Amino acid sequence: MHRRDVASFAEGLRDEREVVCAEPNSLTARRHLERLGVRFVASNQFLTSPERFAGWAQQRRRLVMDDFYREQRRVHGVLLDERGQPEGGRWSFDAENRRPPVRGLSAPAPWQPEEDAVDAQVRRDLDALPRLHLWGQDGPRSVAVTPEEASRALRSFITTRLEVFGPWQDAMVNGEPVLFHSLLSAPMNLGVLEPLAAIRAAERAYRSGAVPIQSAEGFVRQILGWREYMWGTYWLRCERWPQEDALSASSDLPDAFWGRTTSWNCLDTVVAQVREMGYAHHIQRLMVLGNVMLLAGVKLWQAVRWFQGAFLDGAEWVMAPNAAGMALYADGGQMATKPYAAGGNYINRMSTYCRGCRYDPHARTGEDACPVTALYWDFVDRHRERFAGHPRMRLPLRGLARIDDRELEQIRARAVRARRELGLGQPG
Repeated sequence: MHRRDVASFAEGLRDEREVVCAEPNSLTARRHLERLGVRFVASNQFLTSPERFAGWAQQRRRLVMDDFYREQRRVHGVLLDERGQPEGGRWSFDAENRRPPVRGLSAPAPWQPEEDAVDAQVRRDLDALPRLHLWGQDGPRSVAVTPEEASRALRSFITTRLEVFGPWQDAMVNGEPVLFHSLLSAPMNLGVLEPLAAIRAAERAYRSGAVPIQSAEGFVRQILGWREYMWGTYWLRCERWPQEDALSASSDLPDAFWGRTTSWNCLDTVVAQVREMGYAHHIQRLMVLGNVMLLAGVKLWQAVRWFQGAFLDGAEWVMAPNAAGMALYADGGQMATKPYAAGGNYINRMSTYCRGCRYDPHARTGEDACPVTALYWDFVDRHRERFAGHPRMRLPLRGLARIDDRELEQIRARAVRARRELGLGQPG
């Protein structure tokens, strides 16, 4: 297609005999391009087509990511021994990959690209768009955007951080926004790094003895399991994501997610990191950002659009199932077997945030009560009838039953203050 001044994308295609593009990764884009007569070819961004995933899903009563992941390992022959069994004797090393941070934990700096004239032109183009609302701070580009850069970023990760990625992949550490994570999701989403290339690189590092099985398997699971599962699940239920509201969430996205400080060290730290970098790793997303949204009853699609716009790797295909199915439980448990709800104790165990916070993560009432802890018990209280009989909610419901009426009123009062600190009213 030759360049010319046109009023719209549709007008630009009007005189073209045929336009071909890689399959779009959102339902809206696919429908729009189909109406314009664009022909699609398979994308190199994923290993599993939506059609193959749908076929896999039809054979099962319940969709479990681990079942899908095992099949993916077999299909692609990844981390299997000569008998076709999983290397290390197990499919998952999750139990070894949940270590809380130790004092002084730090990681080598991730690979950093060198900006060029293209980066400068992008900034000028963005500055010339007066109506464009962008949230965040401009800064040096931190992710690979070309095949050559992606190759260097992958090589750097494999040689400097993968070895200990597994054990501390869930840890959250002040001053270490990336820690041992790869920063490879953006180049994979751009199509400049094929997912199987990253998987094979990790597999080779394991077979050479450079990294242990738990780190190689943990990295492979994120790409071959979780990423592909989210992609397939998005298309399987793409018509339903915007309508789902199992918990009747009614709160608008709080101002705290746009940078209003709350004095909650965990939330303020992660939001500031997203504003600066457009990045937070998966536990920061799920157990800080998503957890606060869940406990506060934030409307699903407002959460999805925030994640989509705030993150370098934000895309509807990942943020819709990640928010609806995992973080906000809006699908009623079709993806996650229970809500990923947690109080301050979890954040205290898996992060260093609570060490610099004015609130006590163990306290749910009083002046020093942790707002996340109070919101957690308020959440369990508000939804106690819904989760009565839920096998994986028995423990928190038993804990709630041990709280007397006087303390429960104090918890509710602290939850009201917590919502005000976020910039919210009471949930409907």
